[in-house]
Amino acid sequence: MRLMRRCLPDSMSKAQPISSTVPRQYFAPLLPWQRPHWQRLRQRYPQLAHGLLLSGAAGVGKRLFADRLAAWLLCEQQTADQACGHCQSCQWLIADTHPNLLRISREIDPKGKQSQQIKIDQIRELMPFVQQTGHGWRVVIIEPADCLNHAASNALLKTLEEPSERVLLLLVADQALQLSATIRSRLQQVPLGRIAHDQALAYVQDEAQLNHTAATVALNLAGGAPLAALQLLAAEWYALRVAWLHDWQALVSGRIAAVTLSQHWQKKLSLPDWLRLLQVMLRDVQALHTGQSIQQLDLDLTAMQQQYSIASLWVLYDQVLQLTAGQAQHVQPALVYDSLMQQLVNDCVA
Repeated sequence: MRLMRRCLPDSMSKAQPISSTVPRQYFAPLLPWQRPHWQRLRQRYPQLAHGLLLSGAAGVGKRLFADRLAAWLLCEQQTADQACGHCQSCQWLIADTHPNLLRISREIDPKGKQSQQIKIDQIRELMPFVQQTGHGWRVVIIEPADCLNHAASNALLKTLEEPSERVLLLLVADQALQLSATIRSRLQQVPLGRIAHDQALAYVQDEAQLNHTAATVALNLAGGAPLAALQLLAAEWYALRVAWLHDWQALVSGRIAAVTLSQHWQKKLSLPDWLRLLQVMLRDVQALHTGQSIQQLDLDLTAMQQQYSIASLWVLYDQVLQLTAGQAQHVQPALVYDSLMQQLVNDCVA
């Protein structure tokens, strides 16, 4: 059976060689918060549900869990907790040629543009794969499943209602509620996003070798998702938070002109990264105004709180959100930088 690979999963860059990413995903150790879910599935094996919904925010390890479970089911010499990494099945996985694994994701056209939806034709191609008979398991990974369009959802429902023996469908979704209620009712829920804060914090501290405060800040800005927090720590904008705060203070105090600072930051950060940086700063200054907890515990933002009214902060924050959402449109980054820098001056308290 030929592997029908529709497109690369979100977590795998098209530019990366398969060999550099696949073994790590398929044979990686379980993440600490995933162990209870793994144990429950292992105890039910081989009487697994025909469909599992792996849900949780981006950055909690859903795709790693899906890959690991697929490898374990397909492995010819599996241990209690993982695939062996050496048998013929595991070698097929490493080579990305396994005949019993099918991935369905958003298609990428010849120009490199990724579709926003998983379409019905992709689900129709799933039917021959799941209807095959033969030795061993067959695994289908659909991600992001919350991008199935209406027609594709209806087509998938037929497969879920008439499951084939020893076929497992793994649906991976950041926003599970975007799936139809009918589909969700046909799947066993695996809520991988339910992670205790202390457990997530300990993981980030250990993996990144951070103190408590630094790990808390990264985890706060990542929405409590440990893997997203680790990725955030490597982001260029994250490393420039102190530098931006210093320059922002210089801007509102009149020590530097808006146009000069705009030109400076255009060279330091791309527009999407600068908008992200500005968004988290404005969010925390708003929090100080309203008595809420701030996310960046390592920064002193009280001086900026005194420079802006809560009303002006809401206007600025809303504008940044709109600009972030409109990044796919044709915008001129230099004009956005210039406009927002000047607005940061105009809206501050005289």
